[in-house]
Amino acid sequence: MKPPIVAMLLLGALAPNGPLDRLPQDRAGEIVRRAIDYAGGFDTWAAKRTLQLRKTTIRHRPDGTIERKRVQLHRYVLRPRLHARIEWDEDGQKIVLINDGFQAWKTVDGVVTMATPDRNEARNATFGSHYVFNMPFKLADPGAHLAYAGREKLADGIVADKVRVTYDKGAGDAGGLHTWTYYFDTRSGRLCANNLNYGPGKYDFTEYLDDKPMDGLRLSTRRYGYEADAQGKKGPKASEIVYEEVRWDVPFDKALFASPEK
Repeated sequence: MKPPIVAMLLLGALAPNGPLDRLPQDRAGEIVRRAIDYAGGFDTWAAKRTLQLRKTTIRHRPDGTIERKRVQLHRYVLRPRLHARIEWDEDGQKIVLINDGFQAWKTVDGVVTMATPDRNEARNATFGSHYVFNMPFKLADPGAHLAYAGREKLADGIVADKVRVTYDKGAGDAGGLHTWTYYFDTRSGRLCANNLNYGPGKYDFTEYLDDKPMDGLRLSTRRYGYEADAQGKKGPKASEIVYEEVRWDVPFDKALFASPEK
């Protein structure tokens, strides 16, 4: 017996047709869709195959002086499965982090370091850096749960809608462990900040600044990180991140992302 046409149409309407259909049909989903449109649109981002950029990270001491400055080259294959390579020079050594989509490694002067903290650093840095830079598009990933968290006026005067995001275990960055609250400018929809709860009683706050056009997209190229509390109240400035020389669809040799243990 054939199913009624009405039922078939209903099932078709309910079935997700693409990543944006995973976003909830509520205020939180509406805010994130608007942010994605501001950033260039999901289809524009989804058409990108690779990404290369230079990332400068400056860490500050509590008194505001610079503790460390690190300049890294990041290279990512975004699809169909993430591959990542981050490399930099530090204290006379060449450090490389590699992620082949299944495993991650850290090498120092070409030698694989086997310690568990080094393996964790390789995985967390390669996955996390790609994940944060590609916001707000990654909010449409499977396993992300979005909830509207109200409206707030930030210290710089921006009135922002807040969306709280949690992840299923195995999804997102440290799924099941972290809770993110993202702030979106009510005037433009732009993603402008986040407050991260990364452990019991542990919070930080990040401002997204200097949005620039880049091959059809419009993303933040400077971020300030602060110590914070559960309400997102900023403490001392802890870090500054600058993204430069951003290039999409760069052809990469597959050997860049191969296991260094072979």
